[in-house]
Amino acid sequence: MSLLKWAIFGLALLPVLEIAVFVWVGLWLGFLVALGLSVATTLAGLAVLRHAGRAEVERLRTALADTSVARVTLTGPGVLAVLGGILLVLPGFLTDFAGVLLLIPGSRRLVHATFRRAHGPPERPGVVDLSPEEWRRMPEERLGHEPRERQKP
Repeated sequence: MSLLKWAIFGLALLPVLEIAVFVWVGLWLGFLVALGLSVATTLAGLAVLRHAGRAEVERLRTALADTSVARVTLTGPGVLAVLGGILLVLPGFLTDFAGVLLLIPGSRRLVHATFRRAHGPPERPGVVDLSPEEWRRMPEERLGHEPRERQKP
């Protein structure tokens, strides 16, 4: 099964799991306590988003709006914290748990490292790796532009 199919299956199953966990917590702690915890985590998520700042939220929105998932960069220090805040705002204890994990610096570093490992090294546009016998140096005049030290900024 491809990663996309697993993601769609997980998103379809998430509401059912969230309801089951809410019912379990409601039976264990009481309905009003479970409801109060849900509202409290939503308010905590809003506080995290407010604290993170608009720049980080906008950067995450722009990255997720990109058509290629590989282009989503999580290099900023607060992007995963913003994602954690968004997960806290969503109703449900499973998303709250995932959001809290993203707010803990150690687990945030682990998620960031895992994401980087999964997507490999970042690509540099316009760079082609060649072995030494596949290329040769040409004078910059033949390339049709001025040498680098003469270029204007």
